[in-house]
Amino acid sequence: MHLSNRLPPKNYLLAEGTAAESSDETSESFAFALVNGALGVFEVHGRRIRDFRPKWPSSSFASSDGLVTAMAYRLPHVVMGDRSGNIRWWDVITGLSSSFSTHREGIRRIKFSPVVHGDRSRGRIAVLFYDNTFSIFDLDSADPLANALLHPQSPGTLVLELDWLSTRTRKDEPLVLCIAGADSSFRLVEVNTDTKINSASRLLTTKERFRPMPLCLPILFPTAHALALRMILQLGVKPSWFECNNSDKLASNSFKEGPSTFGDLRSYMIETTLPPIGDSVVAELLLKVLEPYRKDGCILDDGRASLYSAIVNKGTCARFAFAAAIFGDFQEALFWLQLPQALQHSLDKSTSRSSEGFESSVRADSEQTSTLNRIASSERSAARNAANDTASYGQLSTMAFKQEQLWFNANERIPWHDKLDSEDALQKRIHELVSLGNLEAAVSLLLSTPPEGTNFYPNALRAVVLSSAVSRSLHELAVKVVAANMVRTDKSLSGTHLLCAVGKYQEACSQLQDAGCWIDAATLAATHLRGSDYARVLQRWAGFVLRGEQNMWRALILYVAAGALPEALETLRSNQRQDTAALFLLACHEIYSQITTESKPADEMPGSATERSQKLLFPSKNVSDENLTAVSEVFGQYQQKLIHLCMDMEPIVN
Repeated sequence: MHLSNRLPPKNYLLAEGTAAESSDETSESFAFALVNGALGVFEVHGRRIRDFRPKWPSSSFASSDGLVTAMAYRLPHVVMGDRSGNIRWWDVITGLSSSFSTHREGIRRIKFSPVVHGDRSRGRIAVLFYDNTFSIFDLDSADPLANALLHPQSPGTLVLELDWLSTRTRKDEPLVLCIAGADSSFRLVEVNTDTKINSASRLLTTKERFRPMPLCLPILFPTAHALALRMILQLGVKPSWFECNNSDKLASNSFKEGPSTFGDLRSYMIETTLPPIGDSVVAELLLKVLEPYRKDGCILDDGRASLYSAIVNKGTCARFAFAAAIFGDFQEALFWLQLPQALQHSLDKSTSRSSEGFESSVRADSEQTSTLNRIASSERSAARNAANDTASYGQLSTMAFKQEQLWFNANERIPWHDKLDSEDALQKRIHELVSLGNLEAAVSLLLSTPPEGTNFYPNALRAVVLSSAVSRSLHELAVKVVAANMVRTDKSLSGTHLLCAVGKYQEACSQLQDAGCWIDAATLAATHLRGSDYARVLQRWAGFVLRGEQNMWRALILYVAAGALPEALETLRSNQRQDTAALFLLACHEIYSQITTESKPADEMPGSATERSQKLLFPSKNVSDENLTAVSEVFGQYQQKLIHLCMDMEPIVN
């Protein structure tokens, strides 16, 4: 479940929901966990959001020091696991809570087992650990750890993913657990438990039923072969390579019959003008390694092969995103999809910085009398334009960095606050309007505060100062002092509004970031800051996302949008993503070459066309050619090591 910024929790980590049908309306309750271990539950009843008001855990249910890595929610249980191997849960109805240590590595996934009418327990969970083992616990038992089933099936198999199969219709039917193993296996494991109330749950004899069938799931390949296929998809292979020879091996004609492959397999790789990076011989060796899978027709199904053929010539970022999505790395896929826009955004900002100082000084006085109208009209125009921008929708909105995207998201949040009558909702609406630069509407709301309200005097003070922002005020120094005092004594964001009134947007953004309002700070910066000031806000946000939220891909997009390409490259290298660092250089080279080619005629470009195609272009002066060469050399070493691993491992085919 993806929570947008319009909801109260920010910097969320995970969320789970459960639904219940009533006679008149559908209601859903949602639980979310923040990275610091904080928990919350709310209910969506029809078109309204209501306070679920669960019975919160006792004081002993303290936040753990470990980073929350997994959670699951099904009424009445909310369960969380952290990177230290601890499981914490509570019953939102009774208020009972507990926690225990599994004495294992961090927890990657938690899945509730399906329940049917008459089930004795609603608290059975399957837990997948980072060491690729799993266990089954019953939270409704007196001692979940003592009655746990510790890796009950296939003890020698490393488990990559698991989930329950919802096939039960009666309580006496066994539970079925789906397991994807590192040995390229996909198992359906029956888990039978004793249902006698006076005895502890125990595992009965389990059976595995094998049904060989072709599965086009590259993620189930042996690790080395899966990495080989991923690299081939990234470098670009012609769609004809997916046509297999032995279609009679399959039950259906889902693959076209192609000619046998002889000679130089590199002819299957697409032609590219990108500079060479890594070892040029690796592609042919990887194709030879993957040949048994290709002949067996188990690389990509028709649908995915058709999608790949449609994007293979659309550029490196499209291929990199496809390869990441095929192997389940959706955050990485979003990063590659946003990289061209982020780099274009950074280059546009850098080219306009030199002229901004002179132009802003000339326009300053003439624009003061029309500031409110200009900001309001541009805000409405930006919202309409952003409505047509696909990057404002879905998961891509979590990586928003452009002014139009941030404005669009902020304008989406305002109607939510309009529908609420509380003072807190009013303050949030005012805060959004000020962040968007719509000071006139903010002043109107502030002046509508009744005199008997507890916030009347702070709101009146803000209204007076914000209204003076139309022209230069002689009381700038006094307002700055008032703002500093309010920030020091007031828990609200009133002080930042006063700073906005006197044009101190950089300080206001810093205070918002200090308060943890990162998206609000970015929205304010996108409205009022330019050049290096705006870049500093994005770069500080990127640092928080990287270290606080542990989201490397979102941080990389913010680094690129801020023009901090060396920091983005160093982030990949410090996280041991040497192959991705090389692909990042290729993508930046391709995007930068396209931008410069469109902006400058070919005869004005330095060097010959051959020299330009052989030299890696990286749009940053702070990265030397030696560093670029080092990345290429390390990538070549990675490719050679991958080849050796592939050669030492037998392919697994039907």
